[in-house]
Amino acid sequence: MRRHTVARRGPGSAGSAGTAAVAEPARPVKATRKGRETDAAFRQGARTVFARDGYLNAKISDIAGAAGKSVASFYNYYDSKADLLVALAEDFHAETTRLAQLPYSEGRTPREALREAVAGFWHTYADRRGELIGIFQAAMFDPEFAGRWLDIRARAIRNIAAEIRHAQREGYCPGIDPDLTASSLSAMIEQFCYVWQAQGGDRIAGEFTADKAIDTLSSVWFHALYWKPAQDWRP
Repeated sequence: MRRHTVARRGPGSAGSAGTAAVAEPARPVKATRKGRETDAAFRQGARTVFARDGYLNAKISDIAGAAGKSVASFYNYYDSKADLLVALAEDFHAETTRLAQLPYSEGRTPREALREAVAGFWHTYADRRGELIGIFQAAMFDPEFAGRWLDIRARAIRNIAAEIRHAQREGYCPGIDPDLTASSLSAMIEQFCYVWQAQGGDRIAGEFTADKAIDTLSSVWFHALYWKPAQDWRP
């Protein structure tokens, strides 16, 4: 499956109006069962190595070794470890999107669905912490990867913005900018997970638990969206 088709930014500053999204040429996806199994082995090997050594210190030879495959075979699937990290980022986005949509499709109340969606993100982040730390590191040092990660994030932000617009059609949160609000909520949950799951947490009083973290994130998110002018305490 050697490079995935990922939208890349055209000329211009990141996020600028009118910036074109250009699709990279896609290499053929491995259609055989063996090909899919080999690709899955490389992804799992990368997760193991990134969690153990960190993305910046990870070597392709170590990833191949963890996968039980050769370095030569690696290059039949990916150009670089950054290319593989993009695939893992795509996996993360797909899984968290699926988990976020599921409770809404089951007819939960907005508060219940939102808490379950946040819980899905939190636990998926915990399961994939090594690669998420790698994404954070790579985005700081690799401009090309940073652009590809922003494209993946943009899809998540569009999903959140759609949720906000739906809430506005129901009379909630009038006047707020759906896209900027979606960006801020996305950044909140990502950074909160990074601080508490990758850096050991902030130096605050009180006991920390995953349930309290999920309750706090979902409560902040809920109250940011599900308010109406008559209930709004703000001046």
